[in-house]
Amino acid sequence: METKIIKVKHVTGTYIIEVPNGALNDMKTQLDKCLNDEQGAIVVKGEDGDQFVYPSDFLKNSFISIVDRE
Repeated sequence: METKIIKVKHVTGTYIIEVPNGALNDMKTQLDKCLNDEQGAIVVKGEDGDQFVYPSDFLKNSFISIVDRE
């Protein structure tokens, strides 16, 4: 199974969103909802229990790419 990451390039830096195995379609759906003002943010839980919030306005002002995990 291919493993992917989402790279978000913003003027403040480049951010990596880890996509869990089998969750790529869900992440794409969440991205689409954020970009279409149907969802306020994407919340991702890290391995240590940390939460990372990517607001829709932040995502709209970024270059987003889905690439293979290195």
